[in-house]
This record gives sequence, structure tokens and C-alpha cells, in this order.
Amino acid sequence: MSTTTDIKDFALDIGYSKVGITSADDFSDHVDEVRSRGEFYDFYVEDPRQLLKGAQPRQIMPSARSVISLAWDYAEKAFPEPLLGKVGRIYQARCYYAPPHRINGARYQLMLDFLAKMGCEIGKGIFVPERRAGARAGVTTFGRNNFAYSGKSGSFILLSSIVVDKELEYDAPSCRVKCPKNCTACMDACPTKAIYEPLKLDPRRCVAFNAWWTQDGRPRVTSYIPPEIRQKMGTKVHGCDVC
Repeated sequence: MSTTTDIKDFALDIGYSKVGITSADDFSDHVDEVRSRGEFYDFYVEDPRQLLKGAQPRQIMPSARSVISLAWDYAEKAFPEPLLGKVGRIYQARCYYAPPHRINGARYQLMLDFLAKMGCEIGKGIFVPERRAGARAGVTTFGRNNFAYSGKSGSFILLSSIVVDKELEYDAPSCRVKCPKNCTACMDACPTKAIYEPLKLDPRRCVAFNAWWTQDGRPRVTSYIPPEIRQKMGTKVHGCDVC
């Protein structure tokens, strides 16, 4: 078997629902799109972690050749009924930045350890645009609500990307929107009307954004939530999953 096949088999064996691979070429379309949104995304552009640099993996890691995109389906888990609509499922699943001693962190660490044993140099601290990487690696498509979708798992997925120095076999991209052409279901459902047109979001109106990104000390944002948004958020504490 090839190295690519070994990597994919291992990823699926430890619980990832889908895995794909793309080149470490620049995600220039991501950079252009973010910058074109102006003040909507100035907080992202000016973040001290310089998140946009991750869209150019070889600028950070000159030896970078491939990006491995991994999807984990957290919708297969059961969630307490009283919390649905108040705390997003992805937060309830405890999979964001999970430590290595918890199952979701251990899965990612096992993947890193396996790649190291395969002789891969792994890029550290590279914030690859996950949804772009997933689509370019054939793992996901896009929804009009700005989310990534992966087959039967839908949008309830956690995406992770790993940059390595090995030239692997690349998958066919799936950079397309699969929603019905004139569908506005997500826009109609959004309680704060954050999705102002298909594929475009005003983060400052989003429940999830106001619940965790708005912290004093970050550029261009504060912990203050405007009364209009606060009222529409209601009892939604940390995300809502409506769209």
C-alpha cells in the first residue's frame, strides 16, 4: 500500500469520518475573500496570531508539500435535550482544542504520532483555513449558511488540518455549494439575521461569535453585546445550531 493509503486507513480506523489530501499551495482565494469583507472581518485580519498567514503554508514551513484534512462527525453523539438550541453541539461534544488526555484530543495526537512514525515533518502553529482545505481535499462541500458539509454527516463536523512535508496523492476538489439554488432557509431561520445573503455573514450579529470571540483585549471587538442582539440571543448561551 502507498503512504497515502496508510494515512487514510489509520485516520478512519481511529474514528475520523472522512479524510482527504490536497497540496500545500496557497489558499489565495481565502485571503482575497477575507480582505474583501472589510470591517466585517477586521478583527480576524488584525488578530495578533496573524491567522491569515496560515493560508500560505509554505511561507511558514518552506518544506510543506501536503495538507491532510480530517473530519470528525460529532452528530453521532447524544446531547441533553434541554441544552439543544442553547449550547451548540460542537461545544457540547468537547472537541474544540481538546487536551491529549481526553478522547477527542487523543485522536488528534494519535494522528500526529502516526504521521511522525511515517517520517513526516509536521507543521506547527499553521492556521490553515479549514473549510477551504476540506473542500480542496474533497472532504467537504459548502452550504449557503457558510458551513462545510461532509456527506451524511452534514455540517455537524469538526475539521482539522495537518501540514506535512511529504508529497502525497491528492484528492479531487469538491469546492461547490450543494444547497438548492434559491434556498434561503438558513437566512430566514437565523435569529439575529447574521447571514445577510448566501455565503456571507456579519460575525458581529452571530450568536456564536458574540458568545466566545467578543472578549476585551482582542482587536476591534469588545465583550459588549448590543441590546438588539442580546435580546434576540435570548437564552442561547454558546452558539445555537439554528442555521
